[in-house]
Amino acid sequence: MDLPLARRPVLSTGSYLVLPLALLAAAGLAVAVLYRQPALLGVAAVGLAAAAVALADRRAAVPLIVLGLPLEISKLAFPFLYTRADLGGGLPPTSIVDVGRLAVVLAALVWLLRPGAAREEAIPRSSLTLPALVVLALYALSTLYAVDVGDARTETLRLSFLIGLFVLVPFFVRDRTTLRWCLAALIASAALLAALGVYQEVSGRFFWNEGLGLYGERRINTSFADPNQFARLLLNGMALALALWFFVRPRARYLLLLPALGLCALTLIFTGSRGAWVIGVVLLPLLVVLLPVGRWPKLRLLGLGTGAVVVASLVVAVASPYFQDRLGTFRFGFEALGARPYLVEAGLAMFKDRPLTGMGVGGYQHAFEDDYFHFKDPKIKADVTLSHTSVVTVMSELGVLGLAAIGFLAYRWFRLCWRLYGRADRAAKAALLGLFAVSVIVFLTSQTEGRFLEDPYLWLIMGLAVAVERMLSGEPPPPPEPAAP
Repeated sequence: MDLPLARRPVLSTGSYLVLPLALLAAAGLAVAVLYRQPALLGVAAVGLAAAAVALADRRAAVPLIVLGLPLEISKLAFPFLYTRADLGGGLPPTSIVDVGRLAVVLAALVWLLRPGAAREEAIPRSSLTLPALVVLALYALSTLYAVDVGDARTETLRLSFLIGLFVLVPFFVRDRTTLRWCLAALIASAALLAALGVYQEVSGRFFWNEGLGLYGERRINTSFADPNQFARLLLNGMALALALWFFVRPRARYLLLLPALGLCALTLIFTGSRGAWVIGVVLLPLLVVLLPVGRWPKLRLLGLGTGAVVVASLVVAVASPYFQDRLGTFRFGFEALGARPYLVEAGLAMFKDRPLTGMGVGGYQHAFEDDYFHFKDPKIKADVTLSHTSVVTVMSELGVLGLAAIGFLAYRWFRLCWRLYGRADRAAKAALLGLFAVSVIVFLTSQTEGRFLEDPYLWLIMGLAVAVERMLSGEPPPPPEPAAP
């Protein structure tokens, strides 16, 4: 059942005059500030247009946010947002996209909490709300004892508006049409950046992080500083495309899903992300096997996908010596996936020293560079001091309390998906499988690349699952389905 939201605007009828005046003022400010940077001026124009669309039809708000999530590289145009000098070790905590997202979240929450508004609109009634707030409270508590108070405050702020995004998604996503728009937006964003990645590979141009093209390496990054995070987005897009494959119209299947799968699979090879390769090879076929369709459709899709990946890999291997060298590094075992043993050992030592509370959120790097630098492997020339294993990061920064809070959130997430899957129809089951697969991708890739709770896609898909919960709560249980052939 589609819940009532439809095209109800955010502004009241008598306030529509405010919209054009605000847009004109914002455009004038953008011209005054950004006139020397045409690219940023274009981004500002697109952002204003997106805001106008979202104000006209609230159903477009979350899909527009989804389209903007990969633009985290925008921080490079605003040096005052830097928190780390180097790019090779990953993305700094904040960016202009983060700041813009925070402004949107705060504005929307203020509107939801206006006098007379229903409280159930503002805070979703879900089993995920309590563990999310527990994690946030633990982050905030750690600012009182963290070894790096500045980073602790930054991380707490970032988590706060990511949870704000989680709160807002169920409010805006009230029907299956809007849910499909959100999933299509995520797939489309991955496909568009994958096409840009092909251009990078062909042209040899490396945006934002020129170091990726030095010394014979060709690791495609598009709008990300870290190619591994770009690879994660590609996996997310492929997982959702496979989940929806049998439950969309043929036009959407062949005009969106098929090109997205092909482009994402090809560009995933170009990222050089070995951890993402392994996760994709294992997880994506398993997702297809679990889809609620017959055996032969699954086998045909598996055969088509396997053949396409093998052909693409062989072609790239012949054309790219770097890809061959990258494959050869798998002989180093788990370390080849991106893990740094000395960083893990240092994190375990921090946990041993402060087992209950840890070093405080955001404190791993500061502690490593200060009291635990002797763990650094002298044979490794790269100056990598940021934890790449999210479980170790949680242990070292938040201790046993952090592990318990994350475990509580994970348990509630799994139980929610399991419960919804049991009462959903086949199309909703496929969507839930896709959302759950994205959460697994985020968790697994964070064990070799870092960034787990900081990943906006994790909170996005949890918000979408809560939206599905609201939809199913107003629908009768589906009739028993015939056994699959």
